[in-house]
Amino acid sequence: MSQKENQKADRIPTSAQVSDLAQENARNAPQKETEGDVTQVQNTSRKKGSINQRSFRSSRFGNSKNSRLTKDRRKSSKDSRYKDKKEDEAILHSAVITVKRVTRVVKGGKRMRFAAMVVVGDKAGSVGFGFKKGLDYQDALDKATRQASKNLLKIRLNEDKSIDFPVNLKYKSVKVFLKPAYSGTGLIAGGFVRPVLELAGIENIYSKILGSRNKIAGVQATFEALKRFS
Repeated sequence: MSQKENQKADRIPTSAQVSDLAQENARNAPQKETEGDVTQVQNTSRKKGSINQRSFRSSRFGNSKNSRLTKDRRKSSKDSRYKDKKEDEAILHSAVITVKRVTRVVKGGKRMRFAAMVVVGDKAGSVGFGFKKGLDYQDALDKATRQASKNLLKIRLNEDKSIDFPVNLKYKSVKVFLKPAYSGTGLIAGGFVRPVLELAGIENIYSKILGSRNKIAGVQATFEALKRFS
């Protein structure tokens, strides 16, 4: 045999060598798996450590569960306050006295707006009025209602749900006369005076209007007369 053939024969493994290699591979295989498990555990521990660090940072900067609970409580308290305000506002009754269009001449032409007067009361001695302007009908009513609810006048009523003494008042060009009445008389009033007295909670009264019939001036005169009983 030549040298090349001898070298090829040496490279070919025998059956004994093949069996030895198979046994070594079988022995080394579980060790590699365990090494892989150890590396996986190390990686998971690192990940857990990073998660703990993140949670610690989030707790420092207010993103933890406790901070979320406090935020929820604050929101619930704000909602409850808002509901209480809404309930207080819902008790008040309103009546629209007048809504009219008003214009103002500017350089570019005429600017049209709406002016509204609204009376608000709880029918238990509190009443107020508001006079505001807005770009549209609803805007004017909302502004006037808001102003009326902020400027409430508290009135003293007697047992008959009436005033204590008569009042004869002149305000601008309007004269208003109010006289107390016994229970069962009813609300003897008309025009712009009736809704004011109704929302104030007065059930028995005599009233008379003299002079101008302007609604805005008449409501203002009625409130000036009711201020005597505040």
